[in-house]
Amino acid sequence: MNKNKQLALLLAILGTVSTPMGNIQAQNLVTLVNNAPIEMIEVKGGTFTMGDHNKQNQDALPLHQVTLSDYYVGRTEVTQQLWTAVMGYNNSHFQGQYHPVENIEYKEIMTFLKKLNTMTGINFRLLTEAEWEYAARGGKESKGYVYSGSNNLSEVGWTGNTNPTVTTHNVANKAPNELGIYDMTGNVWEWCSDYNGPYSDKEETNPQGPKNKTWHQAKGGGYSHFAYFCQVCYRDLKYPSKKSNGLGFRLAMDASKSNINGMQTANQWILTEEKVKEDVPRPSSQIEETAVIANPTKEQLVGVWQKCQANEEGGRKYGLAFKILGSDGSFKNVGLSNIKQLRYGFGGSGTWEIGDNCLVETLDSGSDNIFEGKKNAMEMTLSDNGNLLHLIYVMPTTGARVDEYFEKVK
Repeated sequence: MNKNKQLALLLAILGTVSTPMGNIQAQNLVTLVNNAPIEMIEVKGGTFTMGDHNKQNQDALPLHQVTLSDYYVGRTEVTQQLWTAVMGYNNSHFQGQYHPVENIEYKEIMTFLKKLNTMTGINFRLLTEAEWEYAARGGKESKGYVYSGSNNLSEVGWTGNTNPTVTTHNVANKAPNELGIYDMTGNVWEWCSDYNGPYSDKEETNPQGPKNKTWHQAKGGGYSHFAYFCQVCYRDLKYPSKKSNGLGFRLAMDASKSNINGMQTANQWILTEEKVKEDVPRPSSQIEETAVIANPTKEQLVGVWQKCQANEEGGRKYGLAFKILGSDGSFKNVGLSNIKQLRYGFGGSGTWEIGDNCLVETLDSGSDNIFEGKKNAMEMTLSDNGNLLHLIYVMPTTGARVDEYFEKVK
């Protein structure tokens, strides 16, 4: 389809709109590429504090002030529909036209951008890491959330805590952030243009990242990653040649007149809720995790925890097994039924600590447990305002993933 026909189709979809001219004001924009929509949200520039405000993630420190100019960011991650419209193929692992594209190399993204820019006459690019974090935080409208748009992970992201199918999903099926941007938490990690490097403690304006070529930064967490990794401050590392079914990207562009004049004002969006909505079942064993605490403290974990799982009605049923975490760093796992099974990961006593967002138990020798005398690091999520503990570890005898839920005994 030629550009004139594309424009006519777009006008028919959006209704009558005027082409931006002169002094461009704040506005959101759309265009079509071979019938695949591109939807861009304006981010008004400003100054923000970049890094981990909770000072838990050393890679995201020191905190520093960053000032950014106006720019535009994709309302959603790049979909497989758009990727196919430009590249003519789709090698994504989780297929679906409105799923984010993944399983692509960094150099493929560069080829995609070059072709897209030729087709549209617009200079699309990747976000810098600073632009990504500012947009994820909500820009000038930021309310200071830990995740992009909420402190409740289940509201805004498909992640290891909130994703029963352990796959990617259609874009824009969770709540947007303060700017109306979707999926900056979860679904797929998003590549940035910056190379990885340590933060500076100096104020920066429109930083482009370190000059030394190492590997490109990725942000946002993915469909199988847990709360700690999905914070807007978290920094992941992905080599330029890395392919992953949990790694994609999002478009950005400068707020230049030529870029803006190449698109149309978004009086309404093309990727509507009705178009992208999908129904996702929840496994009967999974408990929905709300009000997730991103960086649990030792004090929040001390206490008696009773093992539980979801029942058929979506509530909880409780087992006769307890985890006791003492304030002195000692722990004891006790079970009142099915004692023979306790040696496979649950029984025993010893000491505990928090490390890398894991509950790390060191079991005493003689615990009659397969982990006795060893450390068992269990990835943890604390939710339900500190009353639900989700532990995940790998069973060494089988290599299988184990999910355990515990409710705090009051």
